[in-house]
Amino acid sequence: MLTETPSLRVLWSLSLALAAAAAGCGKSVSDIASSVKDAASQGVQSVKDTAQQVSQDVTNKVQGVTDQAAQTLEMAGSMQLTIDQPLQVPACYASFSHLQAAGAGVLQLQSYRDAGQETFPSVFVRVSCSSATLAELSGQTLAAQMFVQPQQNGPVWSATAEPVQLKVTAVQEKDVKAEIVGGSLAHSGTGATQAVTGTFQGVLQ
Repeated sequence: MLTETPSLRVLWSLSLALAAAAAGCGKSVSDIASSVKDAASQGVQSVKDTAQQVSQDVTNKVQGVTDQAAQTLEMAGSMQLTIDQPLQVPACYASFSHLQAAGAGVLQLQSYRDAGQETFPSVFVRVSCSSATLAELSGQTLAAQMFVQPQQNGPVWSATAEPVQLKVTAVQEKDVKAEIVGGSLAHSGTGATQAVTGTFQGVLQ
């Protein structure tokens, strides 16, 4: 398992505080994802100040060097999840960035190419690590933030109090495969928790 650095712990705590606030405000997964990305890029901003910005449209993007592959117009990749019921998600887009300022790497898996193309079920998974390249993650089990919204305008299942455990099973030129090997998600409406399992076949973008 990769070593967690102090910078990663700060980014994790900051993102968790923001995500918890966003998940309880009726936002979509893409809104939450944008807020979490922005929180990580701001690093030095206080949790309180960042949480106050949840209701605003986030336009800043995570800074770093991103591994990219050619994009296609059609949906690509897939996710198969089980929370309280099985969810078949017909797309999975993967990206890896190295955040130079924080000395951290970030792997993201999401069910939509961008927020304007979000469909449901909507899924966003984010992993912070100490790796500088995606290839180094192969075979590693990592702590991940995860957000799932089965239906539009519906409640969000999220891993905010405790991360889920995501194992990267394969990294190839244009795709990455991963599976959830442990963890549970909390329901934004009831607060109930439910074990989550699933696999991801993501296309790099």
